[in-house]
Amino acid sequence: MKKKILIVLAIFVFTVMSFAGKWVIEGDNLPADLESRIQAAGGTLVGTLDALGIALVEFANEADARTLEAIGLNVMPDVIINWIPDVDEYAHAAGIGDNETFYGFQWHLPVIQADLAWDEGVTGAGARVAVLDTGIWYYHPDVMGNIDYAASASFVPYEPDYLDERGHGTHVAGIIAAADNDWGSIGVAPDATLIAVKVLDNTGSGSFYWITEGIYHAVAHNADIINMSLGGYLKKNGNPPYYTASDAAALKNMINKAITYASSQGVLVVCAAGNEGVDLQYLGNIILIPGELGNGLTISATGPVGLQNFDNPAHYTNYGKGAIDLAAPGGDWLLWPNPGWHLDMVFSTTVGGWMWAAGTSMAAPNVSGVAALVISKYGKMSVGQLKNHLTQTADDLGKPGNDDYYGKGRINAYKAVTK
Repeated sequence: MKKKILIVLAIFVFTVMSFAGKWVIEGDNLPADLESRIQAAGGTLVGTLDALGIALVEFANEADARTLEAIGLNVMPDVIINWIPDVDEYAHAAGIGDNETFYGFQWHLPVIQADLAWDEGVTGAGARVAVLDTGIWYYHPDVMGNIDYAASASFVPYEPDYLDERGHGTHVAGIIAAADNDWGSIGVAPDATLIAVKVLDNTGSGSFYWITEGIYHAVAHNADIINMSLGGYLKKNGNPPYYTASDAAALKNMINKAITYASSQGVLVVCAAGNEGVDLQYLGNIILIPGELGNGLTISATGPVGLQNFDNPAHYTNYGKGAIDLAAPGGDWLLWPNPGWHLDMVFSTTVGGWMWAAGTSMAAPNVSGVAALVISKYGKMSVGQLKNHLTQTADDLGKPGNDDYYGKGRINAYKAVTK
């Protein structure tokens, strides 16, 4: 049968789709009479995230929105950008039947010793992982039993169902927690609970407010871990006419504020490092969000060549000694177009079936899955304790200590649940 193979291209994406008259306002405390002030300025209050001091408003023009700055609020356009790198899709006749067991294709699991962690009786039960992405294709038998449907939600206004139609979020979810059901694929933490939080539409685009709202929602619905296999680039000096330098700083600070809030509530945020093959310490005018923000974990990707040397840094992965916290299997495609090239990628669930894909988007959920195993084994802990535990039990690769490509090391599930 035909399978689709997803290749992540290493390019920067700055395309701003629109902000459709929506503005985000932010302050230390939103005034009690906020709605009346907005109405007096000619706008409409769309929603608030009170604990963050953030609100979404609608104005017909920028000048009216900016009047709220006079009362000490930050005002920024809610720009919509692409958060998932452009992709090419190829059909490959893999000769796989839907009723076969696919564990043999999941080389990433023994590499991080997830199988040995399961032998210790640790499978992620009791841990809750929110997947902020394009949603989850909740009809998939490998993930449908692990989804908390009541806690799942979409924050894409024109796609109110959190059903994934692109495949990215479903692939990520399967890496984390595809069930142990004797067929299909299996996740790093096969008994963990998934919360589908759709913050990107089916093109991979989303607004800064949708992502902030998604983080807020995940915290409110008792997530232990938030996986963000997404990344957007902003120009620090602005990108007229879409946003100014001041807007760029405010948008960055808004996402950072949300991640800091999640951390303060005991929720670990795991972020993809990005696929442009650049040193994140030397981007100059460019900033990667959320990968370069604090309080979470930023994950680089490793991948084999011909199913050998599994801990090679993937050729596309972003890196940087001050930027990368941990590495994890993300796959690679250096053998393309030779036969079997796709086997070096990460195999997981997608819309209507399974696929191979490669990217730091695949590396991050490996770490989220291991974090779920740790919580399942040791119980809830502070974000600082969890981060330290994951980094201290990782395999130190590359240069000793903190490394440009591996950070503190490549994640190790077995060590994480036995040390």
